[in-house]
Amino acid sequence: MINQFPDSNLVPRAKQKLRDVQEVLAERETQIGLYYVSQEDYTAAIARLQTVVDTYPLYSKSDLALLAIGDSYAGEARSIQAAPRLTAAVRERMRAEYQNKAAEAYAKVITRYPMAPHVDDARDRLVAMNRPIPEPTQEAVAESDAEERSRQPLRFTDKTFDIIKHGPLVVEAVHVGEPSLQDPQRVTAPEVTKQNVTLFNAAVNAGKPSTGAVVLTPSGVNEPPRSDQPSQAPLQTGGPKGGTGVGVQVVSTPSSPAAVSTEAVLKPVGPDNTVMPAAEKPAEAPDQVNDVKPGSAAAAAAAAKKKPKADLSDESSSKKKKKKGLFKLNPF
Repeated sequence: MINQFPDSNLVPRAKQKLRDVQEVLAERETQIGLYYVSQEDYTAAIARLQTVVDTYPLYSKSDLALLAIGDSYAGEARSIQAAPRLTAAVRERMRAEYQNKAAEAYAKVITRYPMAPHVDDARDRLVAMNRPIPEPTQEAVAESDAEERSRQPLRFTDKTFDIIKHGPLVVEAVHVGEPSLQDPQRVTAPEVTKQNVTLFNAAVNAGKPSTGAVVLTPSGVNEPPRSDQPSQAPLQTGGPKGGTGVGVQVVSTPSSPAAVSTEAVLKPVGPDNTVMPAAEKPAEAPDQVNDVKPGSAAAAAAAAKKKPKADLSDESSSKKKKKKGLFKLNPF
């Protein structure tokens, strides 16, 4: 309604309705974030509270949300300090980064909401961290003071009627300032985890040379080939003419294009003009004869080994057999 009818007389009422709605949404996110802080789930707490701070700047408890963000980063610093598997240098770098983020959140409470109730708590935390306390500008002081004065005080009757009424309590919602008309940009826990991983990698790789392109240098003269750059020199086998036929020629890789390649030739063993004798042809095997002449002793032995013809008269067959003995009296 505000975007489509900016000249309407109902725009002030619409803006106040929008402030009330954003107060309710911010209150819900803040309560969930504070619960995560109490459970020491700092990643989820930072995601919820950072969403409130970025999306609803007119929320009545924005100073409390920023204070809880700083406490979450301070809790992360304590957890890193107690990590047993990290080196002392890595722990110190990460602890310093988390302390910086916590101090930044505490300082924002002072510079953005200097008249809020939790400003003194933010100052005390900065003093305990030995960090400088920033000074808010006059514009920030005037803006924060107008927001605090526009809120209605929470009375006893409001808390009493809140028990029986249906709907959220929006008494503390601000009545000045321009409400946010942009879609809320939610910060998720995986995004916070990714930031923590990036912070950890930066702390581990601090002081180490950056990993760039690997420069490969060619092998020098008569050096073995490198494992990362195999030699391109050809391996030639076969001896010179008239030799024994056994020989190896090794050609080294030049160290520079202008260098002249040197050759180390391994000479074959034995005289140069030795002629290898021709291979002897094996003798031909006699023809194999398997025929047995008739009338010989071998033929008689083969005939004796023949099996006699089997008697198949007792085996069952499809032909009808003659009945014998008492079976002749059986008509069937």
